[in-house]
Amino acid sequence: MTMNKCAVCNEETKDAIVSYTFERFGQKFTYPNIKARVCKNCGEEFLDGVTVTKIEKEIRERVFEKAAK
Repeated sequence: MTMNKCAVCNEETKDAIVSYTFERFGQKFTYPNIKARVCKNCGEEFLDGVTVTKIEKEIRERVFEKAAK
């Protein structure tokens, strides 16, 4: 991740490990230990596109696999 400035408040961000909950298809999916950039000022968390794409794909597979049963 290379973002150094927060898109919300324009302050500095730092690398961190976070737990993030995605709500999709009416269900909640929590992912612990995700690399992110976190704003030192406002605390906003930013995930990179590759990470979000990977998680979204996994969520779709889990939801549709469950629905197919």
